[in-house]
Amino acid sequence: MRYSHAFLLAAGASLALVSGYQIMRGQKRPKHCVFCNPLERVVYEDSAFLAFHDIKPDAALHLLVIPREHHGTVKELSPEDLPMVRRMLEIGQQLLEERGFSDSTARFGFHRPPFNSIHHLHMHCIGLPFKPSRAEYMFPKDGARWFVPAESLISQIERMAT
Repeated sequence: MRYSHAFLLAAGASLALVSGYQIMRGQKRPKHCVFCNPLERVVYEDSAFLAFHDIKPDAALHLLVIPREHHGTVKELSPEDLPMVRRMLEIGQQLLEERGFSDSTARFGFHRPPFNSIHHLHMHCIGLPFKPSRAEYMFPKDGARWFVPAESLISQIERMAT
């Protein structure tokens, strides 16, 4: 039986696990990656990145910033990806600042596998407060084994380069 991706995501399934695929850099975009296809809810786009509202927001403002080029997850990043991750953070910071959020009311980061629901690199840009408040557990300020703040990820990638 074939299920729609919306059904699988609603059921909490990981597309990567459900479909059994593994994407490597340079491969053709998978047809079933919901981030690789044009989206409504777009608030920013350029030749390399898109930003859009999360379909299930966990805060007053919840945006996702993604590279247009398909990249799997944070575990697949290398030092050559450092400029991309830095640019994702710059875009997210700019978008939240334009919408009235400051450093103290903003959070930026990535879920680590197997805690990511979409196998396409995406950074969460959170404008506080959380809605519902229990969502704070999913996006801890100092990180956790399931979530890495963007600045921490950048530091980790920088250490890989040395």
